[in-house]
Amino acid sequence: MPGVALEAVDITKGGALYNDRRWALVDEAGGLISGKNNKRIFSLRPVFDLDALTVCFSDKEYADEAFSLQDAEGLSSYFSAKLGQPIFIKEDKRQGFPDDMNASGPTVVSRASLEEIATWYPTLSLDDIRARFRINLEISSVSAFWEDGLFKRNELPKTMHIGSVEIQTTNPCARCSVPTKSPSSGKRYDGFYKTFIDMRLKTKPNWTDASCFDHWYRLSVNTNINLDQSDKTLTIGDVVRVDGE
Repeated sequence: MPGVALEAVDITKGGALYNDRRWALVDEAGGLISGKNNKRIFSLRPVFDLDALTVCFSDKEYADEAFSLQDAEGLSSYFSAKLGQPIFIKEDKRQGFPDDMNASGPTVVSRASLEEIATWYPTLSLDDIRARFRINLEISSVSAFWEDGLFKRNELPKTMHIGSVEIQTTNPCARCSVPTKSPSSGKRYDGFYKTFIDMRLKTKPNWTDASCFDHWYRLSVNTNINLDQSDKTLTIGDVVRVDGE
């Protein structure tokens, strides 16, 4: 589903960003459904109102359909019809449904990294790159691939402070197949993967420790937020600092 831009977000008691991946689509066996395994998901056009806990789907052929995000039965029926298989809605507002349970905090990237990557693909804009990689937090006023410097071989990952929130970095984030596809159509961008790894290697800064990367299809930092940080808030404009810097 598309991302939602926020001015501020609270930290949940599970160490996640409130509402981040709070809902999930699952199949009959409980497996997660996403653009990785059902290409029809790219045809959905949801608009969220998180204050009202509603979602509206636009459809060129039929009237728009709106649901309460608490209407698990109605949403399950809608997704089952649209995705061509039995679908069920699950909710976890404490921790959500992260890809990596060992690094379940927000992903973090330099905005300059996304701007640099956008120059590698002539037909893609900065917002297109944002939509493809879906990284939670962007840090401004730092260099492209600043986040690579958070890791050194034989050193513990660094602790990041954003405002009053303490975030533990864990590892460079390996990317899946989803960024290679258009978020609006699911069509694959020819050569996306090869261009990315070629340019990632070519443009890596001198502060990047290559021994921390087993491959170059990695972008952003995986993190954890300790439970003692719950109920704190991240806000646009918060000062960012890293231990030891």
